[in-house]
Order: sequence, then C-alpha cells, then structure tokens
Amino acid sequence: MKRLFLVVAATIAAVTFGMIKAGNLPHVFAQAAKAVERTTVMITRKPVRVIGDDPYSNFTGVAVDESRGQVFLSNDSDAKGASIETYNVDFPASQSDRITEPLHIISGRKAQLGDICSITVSPEFGEIFKVNGDGNGDVGVYPMDSNGDVAPIRQLPTSHGAWGIYLEPKYDEIYVAIEHVNRVEVYPRTANLTTTFTRFIQGPNTQLADPHGIYANVDRNEIYVVNHGHWHFTPPGDTYLQEGSIPPELVGKRKSYSDVIRPLLPSTGKFLPPSINVYSRTANGDVKPLRVIEGPKVGLDIPLGLTYDAVNNQIVIANAGNDSVIFLDVNSNGDAAPVRILKGSKTGLSGPSAVGIDGKRNEIWVANWNNHTATVYPRNVNGNVAPLRIIRAAPKGTEAPGFGRPGTVAFDPVRKQILVPN
Repeated sequence: MKRLFLVVAATIAAVTFGMIKAGNLPHVFAQAAKAVERTTVMITRKPVRVIGDDPYSNFTGVAVDESRGQVFLSNDSDAKGASIETYNVDFPASQSDRITEPLHIISGRKAQLGDICSITVSPEFGEIFKVNGDGNGDVGVYPMDSNGDVAPIRQLPTSHGAWGIYLEPKYDEIYVAIEHVNRVEVYPRTANLTTTFTRFIQGPNTQLADPHGIYANVDRNEIYVVNHGHWHFTPPGDTYLQEGSIPPELVGKRKSYSDVIRPLLPSTGKFLPPSINVYSRTANGDVKPLRVIEGPKVGLDIPLGLTYDAVNNQIVIANAGNDSVIFLDVNSNGDAAPVRILKGSKTGLSGPSAVGIDGKRNEIWVANWNNHTATVYPRNVNGNVAPLRIIRAAPKGTEAPGFGRPGTVAFDPVRKQILVPN
C-alpha cells in the first residue's frame, strides 16, 4: 500500500513538473486532479497525533421554557455528533463542578442535525425549532419531549447560510436571519417544505451585513438583527450567493465543477462595523432600518446571539469576540454605550454564542461555545460576576479547540505552526 501511494505521488509530480516546464501552467492542477480521480489510494497508518474537537458538546444555542422549567441547548460538535439537549433549569448549584446529565438528547441520522447555529421553542405547541447553517441549511421542528434519533416532524428549507432563528408567539411567525445573502425571512410557524416565506428583508438599503442573532418585539413592533459587518451586494430576492455558488436552475444537474459554479464577478464586498439594525416588524423588501446601533462605545465584538429583556427594556447580546454579554437600552441609536456589561474572569464566559431569559426565575442563560458550558446569572447581573449555576458537558477546565468547519490546513515551516482557517 505504501509503495502504491509513492508511485501515484511520483506520477502526479512528474506530470506537474513536465507541464510547468512546458509553460502549460493553467492545466497543471486540472491534470493532477484527474490523475488522483483515476486511482484510489487508502492510507492505513494511524496518525502520529490528532488535533480536533473532543467528544463533548459545544453549545451554540439556548432556549428556555419557563413553564416546564427546562432549558434547551444546541450542540454542533463534529466529534460527538450534533444534538439538541434538554436540562432542568433549577439543578443544584453544588453540581456545577461536575458533568451535567441531560434529560433528553435528540441526535442521530434521522434527526438531520449538523452545524446547528441556533434554536427556539414554542411551549404552547410543545415544539423545538433548530436552524442548520452551511451544511444543509434548513429549519427542523421536533416535539419538545423527543429523545434519541428522532426525525423532524416538519422541515423548512431556507436560503443559503441561515444562522439566527426566533419564534414570535403572538403572530405565530418564525424569523430567520440568513448570513451569506444578507437576508431576513419570515414564515408561519406551521411552514413546511411546500410553504414559502410571507415576507423578507434584503437589499442594499437594508444595511444587513452578515446577520446572525434575531428577535421580534411585538410590543414595540420592531425586529432586532445583529450584524458582523461583512457586506456584499445582494439584490432583493436573491437566495443564493451571488458569486461562486450553485445557480438554482442547475441544482441536481451537475456535469462538472465549472458547470454549476457561477463565475466570480468583480468584488462588491466591504467591511462595516458590527451593528444592531432595527426594522419595523412588518418590514418587507429593500427597506432602510429604523435605526442602527453601532460604534466603539457600543462594544460589539463578533456578536452572535441576541434576545430582549422585557422587564428592563434592554437588548441583550452575546459577544463571542471578547467574552462578554452587553445590555443596551431598547431606544439606543448610533454609538450608544451599554447600560451594563457582564464580563471578567469570574463570569465563566468563553465564546458566548447565545443568550436566553427565564422570566419566571429572573435569570439569564448563556451558551458558551469555547468551554462546553451553559452559565446562569441573575437577571440584573452587572460586572465581573460568577454564575449562579453551570451546566457542564465536559470536565471542568476543558476547552474546545475552536474549529468551526475548517476548510483546509497548512503548515508554516518557519514558525513551526499548523494553520487552520475556520
């Protein structure tokens, strides 16, 4: 087997060198790829060492059912397998140093979970909603008491690159933030594979730039969307990436790589400051935001999850970039400083990706992607404050490698470092 591998490698190298010498550079990689396709090579050796996700949950989303006293956490771990896990909210604080056993776990091939970005729940109808990101971007719905390898009872395909999801109970609507095509889509809660959206927000006037967390506030008739700031031109109605993506009319008709990938056009991309955009709840099309909250005083740093505290009238944001949770007055506009900030060595925050509020117990839940925990705080927490309780999916002190769907790997021989883009 080793000899076969060396022969194939030598053949590819010889072909490549000959073509380079002949000045035929454009076809070098195409010919090398064809050579690899003609011969299957299996490597049976064990790796010297492994760097990768450990077999513990990496929590990405959080949703609280106050009436049941349960919290739902989504996990996107590759090593363990993606899952939705259910826990009791009022477990003893004395158990915070040990691994917490979930009540239920939804996981397996039938569940069709993968790259779960966020979740939400409908206590009234007893349903959990999850959204997958880059993998097979869709919304899946499950009964709240599901356990094991359970297929979704409904599915809803979204545009490419969905991230945030929120269920608004009064009007019974699902709000989905689509990061790759700078879009917000609104569906009825009962939507399925045959249902289309009822309205959307997209276009250059919207100032959407890589949207993530989303929340609909019916009392104020507003939608809050948090943006990372990666902007590129997307015309209203476009549901796939403008450049380098599969056109809808060619899906399932692949003949070769060049047949299904749109040509790269002149770049329209630019970097904007991270922001929170506020829209009318009934906004539709290429509409301007009512106001935009952004600037150095705001302190947004890779903002992910977002929710609303109705008692304090504050927008609550999980800041993954600097391990903090910030609280903004709901009327904030422009470069407005937070009312309070949860941050510091005592907090246990590490790559916070989602926030949820338990109004019955006056508590705030945070899902921490970087250390396998979900942490609980008083509703009015401020400063460097330790959590009241901690759900642990791994032994205390275990940190996640931080790999977020790496696409390739390289080695820097000068610095003796392995480079992994996420």
